[in-house]
Amino acid sequence: MVPTNWFAVHPRVVPDNRFHMMFRHFPDYPQPWAKQWLQQVIGNFHLITIVRDPIERALSAFNHGARYHGYTSFAHYFANDHEKNHQSRWLGYDGRDGSFFQDNFSMVGITERFNESMLLIRRTLDLSVADMLYVEQRRDTPKVLNTADVKALNAADMNEKWRTRMRETDWLDLELYAQAKSFVDNCLDDLPDLEEELQQYESALGDFSHPLWGERGHFPIGYGVSEVWSEFTGQGGEVRELRQLGP
Repeated sequence: MVPTNWFAVHPRVVPDNRFHMMFRHFPDYPQPWAKQWLQQVIGNFHLITIVRDPIERALSAFNHGARYHGYTSFAHYFANDHEKNHQSRWLGYDGRDGSFFQDNFSMVGITERFNESMLLIRRTLDLSVADMLYVEQRRDTPKVLNTADVKALNAADMNEKWRTRMRETDWLDLELYAQAKSFVDNCLDDLPDLEEELQQYESALGDFSHPLWGERGHFPIGYGVSEVWSEFTGQGGEVRELRQLGP
């Protein structure tokens, strides 16, 4: 049996072949047969995920949809394209496991503490701080998203009516997020020395001339099977646009 919707977005080999990565939603993973399958396919592995506040995720999906697909209101998005309990479905969480992340994942992060999560993942995989540097591609969402003058929304714009609606429809994702947030908070509480590392990390993220970028070198920023969407070049501290991976 092969897990549902599983494929590798070309397994990534990093310098010195220290590890490779496979990316995909894996709703079958909590089942024992799926764990055995993954073990057979890639051997010993770490399973890592990042979870987002469901309300923030819905707002982000609306902003994206309004910008590129013409949504006229949050109600328009919610009635037509909102996928209830999206994260739970794709992670295989059914609400019955109170220690879901401890039981199934090597590490979990949350979008709302993204940089801290990156450093927790760094320690799990025994990588350097430079290995975890990333280039932020979407810094600002436009205030007006489309020709209908639909404005971008943030959490402050979510009124109690919609918060209540989402508590009713996305209750499983809210439970999942609460578990993930507790997991991350506990991990950070156990690592008081992380604060100094975080300061160094965030200093480098804000300054391409920081020495850590020289250690990081070249790396792709988003890629599919046959192409790199853009690439960071360590020497010049620049982002180069789309290029082909090869013949």
